Amino acid sequence: MESWRSCATCGVENELDDDLCLICADERQYLPPGGQRWTTSAERAAEGCRVQIEELEPDLYGLTAHPKADIGQTALLVRTRAGNLLWDVPGYLDDAAVGAVGDLGGVAAIMASHPHMYGAQLEWARAFGAPVWISAKDRGWVRRDGPELRTWSEPFEVLPDIEASQPGGHFPGSAVALWRAGAQGRGVLLSGDTIAAVPAEGWVTFLRSYPNKIPLSAAVVARVAAAATALSFDRLYDNFRGVVAVDANAAVRRSADRYISWVRGEHDGDT
Repeated sequence: MESWRSCATCGVENELDDDLCLICADERQYLPPGGQRWTTSAERAAEGCRVQIEELEPDLYGLTAHPKADIGQTALLVRTRAGNLLWDVPGYLDDAAVGAVGDLGGVAAIMASHPHMYGAQLEWARAFGAPVWISAKDRGWVRRDGPELRTWSEPFEVLPDIEASQPGGHFPGSAVALWRAGAQGRGVLLSGDTIAAVPAEGWVTFLRSYPNKIPLSAAVVARVAAAATALSFDRLYDNFRGVVAVDANAAVRRSADRYISWVRGEHDGDT
């Protein structure tokens, strides 16, 4: 029998004695109509769940659970000479996923941009003997504990050529990771939804809650954007397949300026 279960809404692994997924009960997420529901990896497998893996660019792969076994994120696997980083975590894995990721070099470190992306992080860690790095600021959101979990604070070189930092915003410990070798050496920012791409090409946004559309203040957006744009990157990947393919650093700066001007009321006459 499994010693844990997943929230059926967000896919984050929880201890069996949890009555409520606190991540979904928070204002940044939601409980579905009818209240809390739980599921297990065996039930997901019976539903035909699998982890689809696709190459996004050289040494970067997207991992997505189908049918949806989490919020719907696409996790990112970055290959480096010192091992691979699993950034954000699918809410499901099975032997096929373990084999496919093993063929790509396995996993040397696991990190989530924020608690919504914890997924089945301990199961992935145990499959590959990898540590799970949890932001010290968000440690209290962990719903299933284990010796694989380690806390970190910024700045942090999670693997050679990958530097993680915590601009905050969405959560106090909301993180980004700079992959210096990405985009043919121009740098890639793995932004989770600390900074989220939007449909308009070359733009991003920042929110406290994406499903509930709760904004951040001008001061916080300015802080997040300043921390991100201090890094050197040309491309950005968020956690829902959003991409700013070129000139992403400028896109973050430009988008922050637009956001701040609206929340400060500079355009109230247009509303």
